[in-house]
Amino acid sequence: MKRASGSALTAPPITEEGAVLMTGGPKRGHALSDRAFRRYLAGFGASLVGDQIWFVSLAWAASQLESSGQTALVLAAGSIPRAVLLLVGGAAADRFGALTVALRSQIGRILLMGAGAGFVLALGVDELWPLLVVAVLFGVLDAAHMPAAAALPPQLLAPGDLPAGQGFVQTLERGALVAGAPLGGLVVAFGGLPTAMVVNVVLFLLAWLMLRSLRRVTDGPTSLSERTGDESIRASLTGGLRYAAMDRALLSTLIVVTVLNLGLAGPLNVGLVLLSDERGWGAATYSLVLSAYALGAISGALTVAFQKRVQRPALNALLWIMLGGSALGLVPFAPTFPLAALAVALAGFAFGPGSALLVGLIQARTDRHYLGRVMALVNFSALGLTPIAYVLFGQGVAVSTLEVTFTVSAALVVLAAAMALFVGPLRRARLTTD
Repeated sequence: MKRASGSALTAPPITEEGAVLMTGGPKRGHALSDRAFRRYLAGFGASLVGDQIWFVSLAWAASQLESSGQTALVLAAGSIPRAVLLLVGGAAADRFGALTVALRSQIGRILLMGAGAGFVLALGVDELWPLLVVAVLFGVLDAAHMPAAAALPPQLLAPGDLPAGQGFVQTLERGALVAGAPLGGLVVAFGGLPTAMVVNVVLFLLAWLMLRSLRRVTDGPTSLSERTGDESIRASLTGGLRYAAMDRALLSTLIVVTVLNLGLAGPLNVGLVLLSDERGWGAATYSLVLSAYALGAISGALTVAFQKRVQRPALNALLWIMLGGSALGLVPFAPTFPLAALAVALAGFAFGPGSALLVGLIQARTDRHYLGRVMALVNFSALGLTPIAYVLFGQGVAVSTLEVTFTVSAALVVLAAAMALFVGPLRRARLTTD
C-alpha cells in the first residue's frame, strides 16, 4: 500500500471551510520542533483537561440524585453513545476531513457546556433528565471528536516522527488524567456543576482556537471527497474494516493494541481496587498506586517522545509490552505496598513506549483516507470494550482468586505480544506504507 499524495499544484486550493490543503508532506525532524504540532498538543491538552473536569463534575452532580441507580444511569448515558458511535465518527472524519470534524465537534461541546451552564444556573439540576440529555449529547460529540483529533498528527508529522509524537500525546493523556481529576474536584467544590461548565467553555474554546490554526497545514474535505465519494456510512465503515484487514502488519498491530487494552483495563481499574480492599490499604493508598502507574507510563512515553529514530517500532513495542505484562503479573504477589507500587510503576513504564510505538506505527502505515476509521478502531478497543474487560475480570475473580485473574490477564498480554513476534510483516514493519 502506498500513502496517498497530494496534487502538485502551484498554489494550494481553498476548501469550502476556508482550509488550505497541503501540497507536500510533513518534513522529517523532531516532533516537538514542529510549530503546528505544538499547537495541536496545546489544543489537545486543553480539551483533555476539560474532559476530565466534565467527568468529575458530571459524576458529582449525578451522585446528588435520589438513588445510586440514577447515578449509574447518568454515567452510562455518556459512555454508551460514545462507544456505539466511535466508528461512525471515524467515517465522518474520513469523509469530511479530520480537522473539519474536530472543529465542528469542538464547537458543539462549547455550545453544549454554555447552554448547560445557563440551564443549571436558571433552573438547577434537581431532576434526572437534564443530566441525561447533556451526558448523551456530550457522548455523541466525543464520538466524533476523538477519532478526528487522533487522525491529525499524521498530517503534521513525517512518518518517522509519529512514535515520538504519540509519546507526547500519551504523556498529555496521562497528565490530564492525573491533574485534571483533582482540578475538576476543586472547580466543583468552588462553584458546582455550572462553574465546571463555564470553565470548560473556556478550555474548549482555547482548544478550538489552537486546532483552527492548523487549517493551512492539514487536509480538508475536498482532498478526501474523491476517495469517499457518495458512499453510505455503512459502506464507509465496511471499507475501513476491509482496509485494516488487508495489511497483515496493520491488522496484527490493531489486534495487539486491542488485547493490550482488554488485558490492562480489568487489572488496573477493577483489580487494584479489589487488591487495595483486600490488603486494607484504603482509598488514599489506592490513589497512590494509580498515580504510580500514570507516572510510570508518562516516563515511558517520554522515552519515545525524545527518541530520534526507531528502526523496528513493532519489535521494540512488543518487547516493551512483554516486559510490562510480566510486571503486571507480579502486582498481586508483592508482599508490601511499596513493592506493589513499584511493580505497577514498572508496568506503566513499559506499556508507555509500547503503546506509543504501536499507535505511531498504525498512524504511519495507514493511508490518510482511512485514518479516521482506523483510529476509531483504536479508540473503540480502548473505550468500547472496557466494560467487557471489567465484567470478565470480575467474573474471573468470582470463580477463582484475585491472584489467578491478575496472572491470567497479564499472561494474555504477554502471549499476544509473543505471538505477534512471529508475524513477519509486523516484526519487520517500518514507519512507512511501502
